[in-house]
Amino acid sequence: MASREENEQRALDIVAGRADPAAGSPKSGKSGLGGMELTGILLWVLVLLAGAGIAAYYFLAAK
Repeated sequence: MASREENEQRALDIVAGRADPAAGSPKSGKSGLGGMELTGILLWVLVLLAGAGIAAYYFLAAK
């Protein structure tokens, strides 16, 4: 009979929105950027800065 009471209590907890410790909640994912993502962002920043430098030279310094 204890199993039925436990199942009823688990169902009430789920309906009430309380976490079920026995259910094993999924582990939270690794937050933040990984190495490849950070490298990709830095490469894009490098491309943008190089393009801005070339444009500035072309429009301002070249005669």
